[in-house]
Amino acid sequence: MQESWEFDFQYPGERPVDAALAELIEAKAKEIGIYLSYYYRGEGGLVERVGLKEGIDFRDPLAGSLKVSFGLVYYNACLNIHDEAEKDEMFLQFEIDPDRQKVKFTGPYWPQREPDGF
Repeated sequence: MQESWEFDFQYPGERPVDAALAELIEAKAKEIGIYLSYYYRGEGGLVERVGLKEGIDFRDPLAGSLKVSFGLVYYNACLNIHDEAEKDEMFLQFEIDPDRQKVKFTGPYWPQREPDGF
């Protein structure tokens, strides 16, 4: 499994691109948390409080990677669990498309386990 998602992104003229990306992550933290939760849905985990962890690494002017940190919360109504167990981090790749005024984030590839055979 590998998740990706796009957001509207005005390519900054005068402002640094990394500052504009940091502002976007702050403004869209809740939506990014929803997308990151897809990685933990099998375990019943939800991602909250997403923030930029470190600086942004550019491999070219329109693409690179960044690290986000977040709280990972586990809910299970049957077992009466609401556990804010851990802080976690994840690297995301990004690609900016200035013509379409979009930025695409791609999460890591996590192989899914195949069902056990009999």
